[in-house]
Amino acid sequence: MKIDKTGTASVGTMCPERRRDVVDRMLGSYSAYYDIEDVSEGDLVARMEFHFRGEQYMLTRRVNLWSEEDHEYVYLFSGGSLDEAGLDAALSLSLDDGRSRIVPGRDHRCSTVTTLLVYDSIDDSAAKRIKHHSHHESFRLMLDGWMDHRVVAVDLSSDRILSGRRARDAVSTVRRIMDSGRR
Repeated sequence: MKIDKTGTASVGTMCPERRRDVVDRMLGSYSAYYDIEDVSEGDLVARMEFHFRGEQYMLTRRVNLWSEEDHEYVYLFSGGSLDEAGLDAALSLSLDDGRSRIVPGRDHRCSTVTTLLVYDSIDDSAAKRIKHHSHHESFRLMLDGWMDHRVVAVDLSSDRILSGRRARDAVSTVRRIMDSGRR
């Protein structure tokens, strides 16, 4: 194990096995509620989808008082080192593909596109951009719902979990998954 001048420990050759273990634990955790599609496009490992529909009826299903749909699309990326160019590629791929899956309409309430990044090391400029990332779109002034894009990154060399403001709730899930491997 090496310690650099900032006091951060780097695991070195252990990272690929540890990264694979973290990715496997994330896929296992998400598999309980999400539909998972294995993908091998560059650093993209998997695409996951979760769909929820809530409805309220009066007496019969024909008299629908209200209905709403929530969707989440999660893109899991994994690799050795993440720089700004790799971050741009991951964010644009997940955002473009997530947008193409969203169908705004009367019943659509919200869609969330989540980019999960698991890397052995993340450079400082990419980490700063992750912390300041915030993307929100509304459809027809929110009458047809909205979309949020959030980013959560795991830097295995320093055991940091990075996120933007919109992803704070997803950080607890990632932290729980990371802590389950330490037992």
